[in-house]
Amino acid sequence: MPTNPAPMLRIKDLSASIGGQEILQDVNLEMAQSDWLAVVGGSGAGKSTLLRAVMGLLRPARPTAGQIEFNGQARRFADANKARMAGIAFVPQSPAHGFDPLRRLRWQWDQLARHNQVAAGRDRREILAALGLPDLGSSYPHQWSRGMQQRLLLAMALADAPKLLILDEPTSALDPLIAAQVLQETQRLSKERNIAVMMVTHDLSLAARFANQIAIMQAGRVVESGSADQLLCDPKHPYSRELVSYRGWHRAELDRRHAAE
Repeated sequence: MPTNPAPMLRIKDLSASIGGQEILQDVNLEMAQSDWLAVVGGSGAGKSTLLRAVMGLLRPARPTAGQIEFNGQARRFADANKARMAGIAFVPQSPAHGFDPLRRLRWQWDQLARHNQVAAGRDRREILAALGLPDLGSSYPHQWSRGMQQRLLLAMALADAPKLLILDEPTSALDPLIAAQVLQETQRLSKERNIAVMMVTHDLSLAARFANQIAIMQAGRVVESGSADQLLCDPKHPYSRELVSYRGWHRAELDRRHAAE
């Protein structure tokens, strides 16, 4: 009798605090290798702290309970804080945190390629073109717009072929049309490279279009999680119903996703 494969990522009973105040409380989540998980919630819900925990960068928060299992290996947070987990790539909300302003972009790509086996040459140009970017040439970060820098961070993360790609508000620097196009290409490339995606977003229409799983966070807790179809069409928790009602989303986004599958 066939059995379901173990989750690629499992967060078990995670709690963390800063200065004695709990900012994550009993968080439980699972992701399969094929999942695109959108983490949604208001400011202060604990979304960014959760992302740092998954990357093994929980400080300045201190773990009080729980553990992460990633790719079949369990790490307690006391150990995970010492080093990032291999196989995880992160794209921050602000591209200013992703580049050395004094180094050419080509040099920064080559350094990442040398240390992390990121694709170079033809594959680099193909990934850049897929995200609407030119080749790097001799440009410095300041010569590219914030939106172009954000797309370049995505390209570098995808080229590294991690098992899990973490996106923190990845479209905040992009206009809505470009945002949808970039995420569509990110989805295509992640499927080609078998990369799972965890994305923090406030835009439920983007979550509906690209995520197959959604987790709603409030006050450091995951109050509801499940398939995008179920959670957006029939939310159970009062806070989930409030988000779906007031933040707005379009059923057409779910229909677009299903049509593309």
